[in-house]
Order: sequence, then structure tokens, then C-alpha cells
Amino acid sequence: MTPTRFTELPPGLVALTATARGMIDHNLSRAARMAYGELLPTVAKAGLMDQVRSCIALMPDEPQAPDDPACRFVAGVVFGFDLVSRAGRCAQPELPLSGSLAWWPVAEGRYAVFTHLGPYTELHRCWNSVHRGWLPASGEALRDAPPMELTLNDPGDTPPEKLHTELWLPLR
Repeated sequence: MTPTRFTELPPGLVALTATARGMIDHNLSRAARMAYGELLPTVAKAGLMDQVRSCIALMPDEPQAPDDPACRFVAGVVFGFDLVSRAGRCAQPELPLSGSLAWWPVAEGRYAVFTHLGPYTELHRCWNSVHRGWLPASGEALRDAPPMELTLNDPGDTPPEKLHTELWLPLR
């Protein structure tokens, strides 16, 4: 697997996030449903969906096993700033925070970006390929920031085999 591109994010980006825990058989799907199930209805109820420019997922924890109940999945939305085009101005609208909702800084700096086409249940295979294949051979080094996934189409109206996700690996 090779990067689709390298990109750099500016300082000052934040995402409204919701967090859930629990990896089952290398899969965070249940945690993702819980986190997005908290986040997206809150954004919709506040009338802010039209301001969302990027939908991301952060993986701040290194899984300790294929079934890791403590592994976090952090679902997020970035208002006003498109991570792909790096266009716009990040916004932090007034919104009451409850449950696991929080503002999370998106790490500035350089990223290697990889493309995954297909179901979310196969994302772990791409991550494995990047970490075990590309990264050791690349001469690149990770920096202390969580990797993230950027969702490029809507899973509500896209068949699983056509889902388009970018994997963003933070590099020094």
C-alpha cells in the first residue's frame, strides 16, 4: 500500500467529538455506531449539519488485543474547514455539551494519506498494511498524534463496497 498523497494540517483545528469504547475481533464498528449515534443527532438537532465540512474518526489508543474493551473510538465533525481541500475556516459553534461530547483539537502537521474503498469492517486490514508494510519501508516516523479516518461519502446511502475512507497517518 502506498500513500495517495501527503498533506499538512494547519494549527487551530478542532472537532466536536463523541467517544465510545470497545474493540471486538479487530473491529470498532459497535463503538463507532455508539459514538456517531450520540454525535450526529446532536449536531442535527442544533441545526448545524450544513456547517459540517469533514467527518472524522480518531483512534487515540493502541489496541491491546483483538478484543479490547478499553480501546476508544472518537467520532468527530469539523465545522467550516474541509480537510481534503484544506479550505475554509474552522468554527466552534455554541453547542451544549453532554454525555461524551467534547471539543478535541485536531493535530496540526504532516500526514500520509491512504485510500480505502470498501466496507468499514475491512479498515483494520488497511491499517495493518500501512503499519506493517509501508511505514517500516518508508523511512518515515510517526509523531505523537492519533491517526484518523476521514469519511468521504455517506454510509447511509452508499453500499458498503463503495464506501470511500481516507486513513491519515501522522508523520514527523
